[in-house]
Amino acid sequence: MSVNVRTYKTTQFLDLFPYLAAVIGLGMVAAFLAAFFQGKLLISRTVLVEPEEVLELPAFTLRPAAIGALRLDVTAVIPANRWLTYEIQLRDAQGKIIASGIKQAWSETGTWREEGESGTWAEDDLQSGLDVRADRAEPMKLAIDILDYTDTSGKDLDQSVSFRVKVWNGVVDTRYLWAGLLGTLVLVVLAFKVVPSSGRTVIHRTINDSDIGDRAEMGGDNRLLRVIVTIKADETCPRFLDLDLFVKDGNGDQIYHTNYVVGVSYSKTKEGRVTGATGRLQAFFLLQSQGSYGFYVEVTPDQSVDSTTLTVRQGTHTLAEVEVIHLGAA
Repeated sequence: MSVNVRTYKTTQFLDLFPYLAAVIGLGMVAAFLAAFFQGKLLISRTVLVEPEEVLELPAFTLRPAAIGALRLDVTAVIPANRWLTYEIQLRDAQGKIIASGIKQAWSETGTWREEGESGTWAEDDLQSGLDVRADRAEPMKLAIDILDYTDTSGKDLDQSVSFRVKVWNGVVDTRYLWAGLLGTLVLVVLAFKVVPSSGRTVIHRTINDSDIGDRAEMGGDNRLLRVIVTIKADETCPRFLDLDLFVKDGNGDQIYHTNYVVGVSYSKTKEGRVTGATGRLQAFFLLQSQGSYGFYVEVTPDQSVDSTTLTVRQGTHTLAEVEVIHLGAA
């Protein structure tokens, strides 16, 4: 059969999904970075709250923001082995409570002994906060009230307590951004890994020799063939191997032949001793007519070749522009 051979570069079979996933991933990264610079610090100070007294901080203006919310961070500063229950309140200009939250804070230390060893431990849970969004700009005040303050035995303590207070406006909750960023990055990695293995495998054969071949039903317009040849060799393998690739039609007649020079990569021990070599060739074909076709490979020099694997996938997609060998009717 007379065959017309054309070789050209094309992006016709480019899969855009991995790049779309990458754009989404970059958007998530940009959103994550923007979240760190979005908030504006309004108040940062340490205050002392007396027992049976509600401390009201100076007023600040709560402004509506397209992104983010007002965040109130309050952290109690208490000695070890103390329990504290306090309330934080957000009040408007008339003193009406807009939002509030009660925190049961504690700080404890102790010692441990196990199998002849000992040490100390310390744990605490002292921070509380509120996130609030505003519909309009208005003055607000933060108030702190001590509800209960005891030691670990339950004895009431009539002592003042210090609080570290920070008020931010336009803060973004990054907990959900972390989940979205991680999920998007996993999607990007999977997308770029899946595309090279896309399509239906029509030939997959391994032989402990340098010459290999097989045939199958394949071909047809717009069905890109990805031909992969993997060569495993021993430590005596030269740096380059000659690979002859043949394509035969249903009658066994040769319709295409080309020669490739394949570079190999060596595997080495930690001491630098070469233990083996691997070579890999990838080529793309379009067969205009559907039918039975055979792909055959001959590798030289063959003395060091341990095994050769031939894989052909039909209907594959690519990640970039590739060179395609088109075999059509003359």
